[in-house]
Amino acid sequence: MRKSLPIPNEEQLQALAAGLSEVYRLLTEYLGDLNKSPDFRQCITVSKAQLAEYLRHQPQMAEQHISRPSDPKHHEFPVLERMGSGKLRVYEVDRGEPWNVKEFDDLADAAAEYLMWGW
Repeated sequence: MRKSLPIPNEEQLQALAAGLSEVYRLLTEYLGDLNKSPDFRQCITVSKAQLAEYLRHQPQMAEQHISRPSDPKHHEFPVLERMGSGKLRVYEVDRGEPWNVKEFDDLADAAAEYLMWGW
């Protein structure tokens, strides 16, 4: 049995902080087969600012999304990495190179950008 919309903000934030697979699991709980729901992204209504604030209270959740140098980087998938300067950057990979790079001083802001990239 599906849950009733709208999805509570707290559930949205918890799923987003955990990663994309958890977001899709949550959406499936509310919508069923996502292939039959072309507008399923509209059900995520929280903002990047709200997610960043949530992650400030859950720094371990944000930290788990930082890429390690040995992690594979795939075309059109976002990457969150810590630079040598201590800053963070979020970008996509295009032909093996960083593309559309955004730099951050704050882990929560960088993780929110990464987790909601393209949302």
